[in-house]
Amino acid sequence: MNNTQGRQSFLKSDKATVLRDQLIEMTKSPLYNTKVQGITDTPDDIRFIEKHMNYMSSFPKMDHLQYISNLKLMTKRST
Repeated sequence: MNNTQGRQSFLKSDKATVLRDQLIEMTKSPLYNTKVQGITDTPDDIRFIEKHMNYMSSFPKMDHLQYISNLKLMTKRST
């Protein structure tokens, strides 16, 4: 399986669905800063989700749940 097939396989998996749902919840929560820098007409929440889904699809053997946990820590807004 080549890299493109591996990415597509990951993005269609049940695991990716769970991860995407967690990213979506992060974008809806005021607890996290999910703004993405850049010039585009795409809404920030979609860019945030796609950016991180693409990254995770590049590393199929990583601990994706740990990645999301770390992402939550890094984007958590201070109170």
